[in-house]
Amino acid sequence: MRKNSESIGSVMRHNQIMLLVIGILVVAGIYALAVMPKQEYPTFTIRQGVVVGVYPGANSSVVEQQLTKPLEKYLLTFPEVNRKKTYSHTKDGIVYFYVELADNVKDKDIVWSKIKHSLSVFKSQLPSGVLALIANDNFGDVAAILLAMESEDKTYREMDGYVDVLESRLRQVPSVANVNRHGSQKEQISIYLDNDKLSAYGIGSKTLLLNLLTQGVTTTSGKIDNDQMHVPIHIADPLSSEKEIEEQIIYSDPQGNVIRVKDIGRVVREYPDPESYITHNGKKCVLLSLEVQKSANIVSFGKEVDKVLKNFEEELPESVQMHRIADQPEIVGNSISSFLQELLMAVIAVVLVIMLLLPLRVAAVAATSIPITIFISIAILYAVGIPLNMVTLAALIVVLGMIVDNSVVIVDNYLDKLDHGMSRWHAAIVSAKEYLKSIFSATLAISITFFPFLITMTGTTYDFLEYFPWTVTITLSISLLVAIFVIPFIQYVFIRKGLLATKRERALQGKPERKTILDYLQGGYDKLLTGVFKHPKATIGIAVISVGVGLYLFATLPQRMMPVVERNQFAVEMYLPQGSTLGSTGAVSDSMEHLLRRDPRVESVTAFVGASSPRFHLVYAPNMPSPAYAQFIVNTTSAKATEEILTEYTDQYAFYFPEAYIRFKQLDFQAVAAPVEIRFSGENLQELKTQSEKMISYLNTLDECLRVRTDFDDMLPGAEIVLDPVEAGRLGVNKALASLNLSSNYGGMSVSTMWEGDYPLSVVLKSDKDNEGFNSIENVDVSGVIPGSIVPLRQVGTVKPDWTEGQIVRRNGMLTISVLADLKWNVNATEVIKKVRQHVDSEVIPALPKGVNVEYGGETELNNEIIPDMINAMVIAVFIIFLILVFHFKRLKLALLVFSSMALTVFGAAFGVWIMGIDFSVTAMLGLVSLAGIVVRNGIIMFDYTDELRQKYKLPVGKAAFEAGKRRMRPIFLTSAAASMGVLPMVLSGDLMWAPLGTVIFFGTLISMIFVVTVLPVAYWLLYKKSDRKVKVIADRI
Repeated sequence: MRKNSESIGSVMRHNQIMLLVIGILVVAGIYALAVMPKQEYPTFTIRQGVVVGVYPGANSSVVEQQLTKPLEKYLLTFPEVNRKKTYSHTKDGIVYFYVELADNVKDKDIVWSKIKHSLSVFKSQLPSGVLALIANDNFGDVAAILLAMESEDKTYREMDGYVDVLESRLRQVPSVANVNRHGSQKEQISIYLDNDKLSAYGIGSKTLLLNLLTQGVTTTSGKIDNDQMHVPIHIADPLSSEKEIEEQIIYSDPQGNVIRVKDIGRVVREYPDPESYITHNGKKCVLLSLEVQKSANIVSFGKEVDKVLKNFEEELPESVQMHRIADQPEIVGNSISSFLQELLMAVIAVVLVIMLLLPLRVAAVAATSIPITIFISIAILYAVGIPLNMVTLAALIVVLGMIVDNSVVIVDNYLDKLDHGMSRWHAAIVSAKEYLKSIFSATLAISITFFPFLITMTGTTYDFLEYFPWTVTITLSISLLVAIFVIPFIQYVFIRKGLLATKRERALQGKPERKTILDYLQGGYDKLLTGVFKHPKATIGIAVISVGVGLYLFATLPQRMMPVVERNQFAVEMYLPQGSTLGSTGAVSDSMEHLLRRDPRVESVTAFVGASSPRFHLVYAPNMPSPAYAQFIVNTTSAKATEEILTEYTDQYAFYFPEAYIRFKQLDFQAVAAPVEIRFSGENLQELKTQSEKMISYLNTLDECLRVRTDFDDMLPGAEIVLDPVEAGRLGVNKALASLNLSSNYGGMSVSTMWEGDYPLSVVLKSDKDNEGFNSIENVDVSGVIPGSIVPLRQVGTVKPDWTEGQIVRRNGMLTISVLADLKWNVNATEVIKKVRQHVDSEVIPALPKGVNVEYGGETELNNEIIPDMINAMVIAVFIIFLILVFHFKRLKLALLVFSSMALTVFGAAFGVWIMGIDFSVTAMLGLVSLAGIVVRNGIIMFDYTDELRQKYKLPVGKAAFEAGKRRMRPIFLTSAAASMGVLPMVLSGDLMWAPLGTVIFFGTLISMIFVVTVLPVAYWLLYKKSDRKVKVIADRI
C-alpha cells in the first residue's frame, strides 16, 4: 500500500506531465474517432460455400445416385467440413452442395483452396456426362453497395457499354474489393432450322455441328521460325456477321451442289428468352454489386464511390438512370451516428444524475473521468485495430455508468476524509489508496468475466461478440487508472472542503440546512435498514422468494437469440410450383410489384425473376436460380414504414395468388430457412414421406402457422424416351445422337461464337417447333451414324410421361426431409415450438419406423447451438468471479456470501424483460453477466468497510454491518444510479438488438441495489454473529 501511496503522490506532484499525457491521449482519441474503421456490425466469417455439380440430361434420381452420393462421401472426408450442417439439394441435371466448414476453421481460404484442388482430381471418378464440379467459396461475400442502371429505351448491350466504363472507374477506388455484374442479357445469333428442309436434304445434326462448331474454334496455326525470321501464323475468324453465317456451306457434293445455312433455316440476331432477369420499378436494369476491403473504413468507401458516381452520372444520357438498391455505407454512417448520439445522451444522463445527487463541484470532478476515459479508450481501440461498430459502441455505453463508479467512490471517500479533518493533499492520496484494492477487484470481476464467451462461443456468435470483452476491459482498465491517478489531483484542486464543513458554515451563518436528494434517501434508508435488522428472517425470505419468482419469469419469457433488423428495407420471396415457367413467375412478380408500388411508403422495388439478389445482408443467403422463384428488394421511407407494411401485408398477401406463395421477409440475424423445422432422416424415402405428411397434417392444425411445406418440393413433370435397342441399333441411332437432335429442337444448342471486338455472340441452333407441346417430341427427326439415316423419333423409341422428385435433400450423408413452417406475423416461435415438441415426443417418436430419425432445425437448432455455449460461458464467468472474491477477501465464507449475492440480480433482470415485453436474447445474457459484476462490485464495497469497522474500530458484527450499510449506501446508490442511467438511452431507443441488454442492466441494477443494501448487511450479521459470541465467551474467561 505504501508503494501505491508513493505512486499516487508522485503523479500528483508531477501533475503537469500527467495533464500533458492525458491531453495528448484525449486528442489522439478524438482523431481516432474520425478516422478509425467503421462498420455496422463486426466482420463475420461465413463458413458456408457451395459446390455445384452439373450433369445435363440426368433426372434428379440419376443425379443423386451417380453424382450426389459419390460427391457427398468425398466431401465428408475432409476433417474441416462440418458434417452435421453440410447438405445437398439434388435437382434435374444439377446438384448444389452447401458445405459448412467447422467452427474452429480460422482461415477458410486455405481449406477451400484444398477442396477446389481435390475436386479437379475427383471429377475423373465420376460419369463422363458430368460436365463440371464448381466450388464457390465466395457464397458468403456481402455486397456493400448495390447499384441499378435502368433504361426504357436502351438495349442491354448499350447499357453493358456504360457499365463497362463505370466498372473500370470503380476499380480505381482503393477500398473496392470486387465489382460484379448481374442481370445483363447477351445478344445471340439464332439459326432457326426448318426440319422439313433438313429431312429433304438428308442433313442431320452431326453434319451441322461438324461444320459450324469448328468455325468458331481458335487454335494454333503454326509459325515460321528460321534463321532470318520468327513469324506466327493466324487465321482470321470466318464468321463476323449474320450474312457470313447465312452463306456458310454445310454440305457439298462432287457435282458442285452446295447447301448453305440459309437454305435450311433463317439466321436472326436477338436477345434469347432469359433464364432470369432484373427490373427496377418495372424497368429493365443491370445491377452492379460492390464489395469493400475488409480493413477499409466503409463510410469513407461510400464517399469515394459517391464521387465516382457523381461524375459518371453527368455523362449518361437522360434516359439512363442510376439507383442505389442497398447502401451499406449510408446504413453504417447512420447507425454509428445514432449510436454516438446515444453515447452522448448516456454521458449527459450519467452526469445529470451525479449532479442531481451531489454538489455541482463534486459531481463535475467525478464526471471528468467520463470524457477522459472514453477518448483514451477509443485511441487504444484504434491502435490495436479494433473497429468502431455497434458492438464496440454498445460496450462503451454499457460500461459508461461503471466508468464513473470508481471516481464516485474515490470522491466520496475524499469528502469523508475532509470531514474528519484530514488535509486536502493527504485526503486525495489516501482516498485513492484505501479503495485501490476494492475497485481493482471489482473492475477485474466485471471486465474479465466476458472473456469466457470467447472460449465457449463458436461460429458467427463468436464473431459477433469478439470485440465486446476487449472493449469492456480496455475501457474499465482506463477508468481505473484515471480514478487512481487523475481524479486525486482534480479533486484536490477543485474540492476544498467536505460536505459537513459546508453544513457547519451554513449553520454558523444562520442559514437553514439545505438537504440534498441523497440526504432524504439516506434518512429513508436508515429507517428501512433498522426495520430489516428487526426482521432478519423475513428479509432473507423475501430475497429467496424474489429469486424464485425471477427464475419462474425467465422460464416463461419468449426467446429469440438474435433479433430482426430494423431497417427501411425488406425482401419478398415468391415461390411457384416446380415446373412453372419464367413467364408465369414474371406475371406473379409483376402483379405483386404493382401492388407494392401503389403504397406511398414504398420508394422502390427491385425484382429478381428466376434468381436471387446478391447477398446484401450478412445472414440473408441467396436462393439458387429457378424459373419458379422470384425475389424483391423493397426500399421504404423508414424502418417504421417497413414494420407497418410487413404487419399489413404478410398474412394478407401470402396466398393472394392461387398459384404462388408470397413470403414477406424481414431481415434478421437468424440464418434459418423457417422458424419451425422438423427433420426426418433415413434411407427409406417412402417412410420419410409418410412421416413428413403426418407432421404437415399436424402443423396445419395450428393457427399460428402460415405455410407448411417440405424441402423436397413438388414432383417435377418430364418426358422419358425409351429407345428400342433393336430398331435404334439397326438405324445407327444411339443415346448421344438422339440427345443431340432433341437438344437442338428443344432449348437450342450453342455451336459456335462470333466476336464483334470484345463482344461475344453465341451461335445457337434452334427449331421453329421449339415451343410445341409434349406430343411433338415423337415427331422429331433423329439421325444415326449411318449417312442419310434420318427417321422420326417414334420409329426408334417411345415417349412417355415421367415424374421425378423436384428436389432430393441429403444431410450429413442421409436422405432427409425437412418439414418447415412459416409463422404468421408477430407470432413468437417459442410457444409454437413447445407445442410441436410435445406432439413429437408423445405422438411421433413412439411410432417412428426403425431406421427413421427425427431432429429439430429452425430456431430450435439455433438456440441449441447458442444457449448451451452461453450457459457454459456464464458458469465459467461466475467461477472466475468466485476466485477473484476468494483472492480479495481471503476468506471462503465471506467470498461465498458475496458470490451468492449474484442471485439477487435474477428478479430485477427477469422483471425488466417481462415488463418491457421484449424477447430474451444473446445481448440480454451479456446484460446478466454485467449485472453480476455490478452486484459483486457493490458487495465488495460494502463488506470491505464492514471488515474495517470490525477490525480497526472493534465494532460487534451487528453494529458493523448496520453502520457499513448506512455509510456505503451513498456510493452504492450513486454507482448504481450512474450504471442504470448510462444504459437508459439504449432502453428508450427500443433497438431490438441492444434494448434487451440495456433493460437487464437498467432494471436489474436498480432492483438489485435495494437487495444489496438491505439483504447483504443482514446476511453478514447472521453469518458472523456467532463470532461475537465466541469473542464474548473468551473475554469472560479471561
